[in-house]
Amino acid sequence: MSTKTPSFVCEIELNTTQQIESVLNVRFNAARQIYNACLGESLRRLKQMRKSDLWQIALKLPKTKDNQPNPERKSAFTAARAEFEFREYDLHRYAVQFSHSYLGDHVDSNTVQKIASRAFAAVMRYCLGKGGKPRFKGKNRLDSVEGKSNTTGIRFKPSELVNEKIVGGSIVWSGLKMSMIVKPNDPVHLHGLNSRIKYVRIVRREIRGSLRWFVQLICEGLPFRKPKNVVSPGIVGLDIGPSTVAIVSEDYADLQKFCDSIGDKAQKIAKYQRKIERQRRANNPGNYNPDKWVKNANGTARLSSPKSWRRKKGTLKQGRHAWNRSKRMDANQTKLRGLHGKLSAHRKSLHGELVNNVLAQGSTIKLEKLSYKAFQRMFGKSIGQRAPGMFVSHLRRKAESAGGMMDEFSTRTTRLSQTCHGCGTIEKKSLRQRWHDCSCGIVQQRDLYSAFLATCVEDDRLVASVTPGALGARYAEIDYTLRAAASRTKSVIGQAMPANFVLVQSQNGSPADFQNGLAQITKTKQ
Repeated sequence: MSTKTPSFVCEIELNTTQQIESVLNVRFNAARQIYNACLGESLRRLKQMRKSDLWQIALKLPKTKDNQPNPERKSAFTAARAEFEFREYDLHRYAVQFSHSYLGDHVDSNTVQKIASRAFAAVMRYCLGKGGKPRFKGKNRLDSVEGKSNTTGIRFKPSELVNEKIVGGSIVWSGLKMSMIVKPNDPVHLHGLNSRIKYVRIVRREIRGSLRWFVQLICEGLPFRKPKNVVSPGIVGLDIGPSTVAIVSEDYADLQKFCDSIGDKAQKIAKYQRKIERQRRANNPGNYNPDKWVKNANGTARLSSPKSWRRKKGTLKQGRHAWNRSKRMDANQTKLRGLHGKLSAHRKSLHGELVNNVLAQGSTIKLEKLSYKAFQRMFGKSIGQRAPGMFVSHLRRKAESAGGMMDEFSTRTTRLSQTCHGCGTIEKKSLRQRWHDCSCGIVQQRDLYSAFLATCVEDDRLVASVTPGALGARYAEIDYTLRAAASRTKSVIGQAMPANFVLVQSQNGSPADFQNGLAQITKTKQ
């Protein structure tokens, strides 16, 4: 039995012509049809399996037996899947027919199997309750295909050797040969080209209204690490919020806005979304109910409406509708897609920069295990822009590849934001209370204090909750660092700041200044 080896992705842009792009678009459309057929067949088999007696019997069996997973329940589910051929290799046998049809003229058999595996994985997530019901891909909505290995189907072929190192190559796929735009002095490209390539993926992206093609080489080993990105030993505590992140290590503390510089792009996206909605309503007035005049709750009035009244846009009518589109609306939607791509790329860059900063403080990361779906319900716009769950996944992957680890502990057993290490008391705080102010004399910014306590969690238990006062010496060493990090944070005139940021900047970070700041914050809220 073979063991999995670490992998990384090396992405390089393809040098394509109009003829090559035409062939690729045809093949991607054929791959989309195969995916939809495999997805529909998987959903059909899942529906039949769930109605069967075997499935119902398996559901009624207890999940655990003697504090262990019940083997009888697992065997019952396995028998139900075998009975209705709801397995990955069963779907591979179903997909053999496409290799003998006109679709097989555009997509090779190995790629067909990977497409079938992709469809089955989506349905399996839905079956296990880990994702929603997968949707069929519309025209030009499937933007990546990949092979099984680098020996057949989509494969990389090296073409140039300099000092016994590969510095170039091409992608070959069923008679189609595409060169790559390799930067000869880029160590990232050279590291990927000279690693063992497991398989190859081709990706299509729309950038500034035009299609561009990239190849992703899935290579064996660890990714290239720049010399400036040093990974230090030690423990780092994190406290991640909807728009801020607190970082605390042995001799470092910082509270910063999370992905601060993407705000301008988010404002542009919102502007185009409102513009497209106005154009959609103007092009399809019959699809919406008439506007209504409603009374303002606060009694204020707009210039264009009578006093204390405002116009409420009509809601969408029920039923199916025919939609008219204008050229300007299509152009704005193209710009909107480009802005979303820019925001995604910028966010990925900011995530990588923050990950490197965290790993520079320590390779053992400790943080609370949060439900980012719950965050979406409460802070949907901020979470959609900053994607903290994606950041945590990136941090975990890079920490493990550097020999470190990530420890996500339960919030039920630790209760960092409620616990005081000085006296061991536990007191609930509202979300509006952004300072930890205990009667024992400890006053700290709430997020920074939670990040410090995260470094003291062992086996899902906070040391302070077990032995009150055990963290006194450790806190005395980092007290000034925490206060200095809070004092560096200040409000900026004309810029919206999160509620957990300090509103008053102290000059020397003394507890008295913190008490004054806390008093002013409380007065402002009242």
